[in-house]
Amino acid sequence: MSQGVLLDELRTILLEERDSGELTTITPDLFQKTSENVKILQQEVYVLEDPFSDEARLLIEKVSSIRATVEELFKIRTDKIVGLALSQAEGSYIEREELRVLIPAELEMFNRIVEAIRQSRTKLIEWRAVQGSVGHALSSDEGEYVPASDTISGDVPIRADTGVDSEPDIIIPADAPFANDIVLALSSMEPFMGIDGRTYEMEAGDILTLPSRNAQVLVERDIVLNIHPG
Repeated sequence: MSQGVLLDELRTILLEERDSGELTTITPDLFQKTSENVKILQQEVYVLEDPFSDEARLLIEKVSSIRATVEELFKIRTDKIVGLALSQAEGSYIEREELRVLIPAELEMFNRIVEAIRQSRTKLIEWRAVQGSVGHALSSDEGEYVPASDTISGDVPIRADTGVDSEPDIIIPADAPFANDIVLALSSMEPFMGIDGRTYEMEAGDILTLPSRNAQVLVERDIVLNIHPG
């Protein structure tokens, strides 16, 4: 799958999620595969000889677009999950099909929010409630609830076994682990995008932190002085 196709598919999924009042169905490994593709693109940027080249700029912009799209998708879905969890904690009826579309990490989020709301309610306004866990945890296989006795020390609900060895990461990592250098600007420069996807601008005399790959090229061009290599 090309990165262009990936971005187009993500944008289509995002539009569907925006337009739907309910959670849409996504593949369980969508976030994980997106994270893997972002890492591949970032590595391609990192090995380029000139991080200021047009090729590098296009790759960085693509990474930024993918990350922005998937982060917005995560936010919209999380807002919906929080709404469902609040309704569940308040005792409202929720259609089972609404919960079936949750991927494993989202289901865990849902369970934790429901439990947190119920426990807080018990502590804050239900003074005569019995101390301990209230509520249930949802099973991802059946979409049903298991007794509160199946929670850990009555504090945090545990997810029933899904038969899956590992869960996909729900959040795309904020940044690739690029090394940074502290530099002194010897001359001014128009704003530019670093290999970390951030935009930098500097005036002569500024001291700032730059990704090492960008700093190295600027040092070679006598634009900055590296005063603290990463």
